[in-house]
Amino acid sequence: MVVMSGLPEKVEQEIEKIVTSEGMELVHVDYKRQGRGYLLRVDIDKDGGVNLEDCQSISHQLSVWLDVEDPVAGEYELQVSSPGLDRKFYRESDYRKFIGRLVRVKTSKAIRGLHVIVGRLKEYDGQKIVVTDPAVKRDPDYEIPLSDIKETRLEVEI
Repeated sequence: MVVMSGLPEKVEQEIEKIVTSEGMELVHVDYKRQGRGYLLRVDIDKDGGVNLEDCQSISHQLSVWLDVEDPVAGEYELQVSSPGLDRKFYRESDYRKFIGRLVRVKTSKAIRGLHVIVGRLKEYDGQKIVVTDPAVKRDPDYEIPLSDIKETRLEVEI
């Protein structure tokens, strides 16, 4: 379990336990300052996508647990939502899960002159990814080391 949010690890583990007990995936937890308090945002997903009822159910269960255990100091707003169609990658397992999908990758170092590469996620080997841009006729594959990736998101396909 990678601590994602600045919350104590046991809090994230309990959030993940509640989400997975309902057959869903915990995509990301974010805990940050918002106004005078904090925002605790929990992104969840499942095969076929989550709906409003899924978000309400998880929100209710998390609220009950948070109220009883009171593991988070201060005032905060709880938000439970879907990661969206342009979901951001947070874990290396996202690369395996979304092979074949259209992605937008922002890099810290230019790859063949580009800092933003859009194409199909073709390969992931734990060290690098390969993104294929079909618009490039000669040598359409871009090898991108994971260490050079600033952000990867799914691209919305219409």
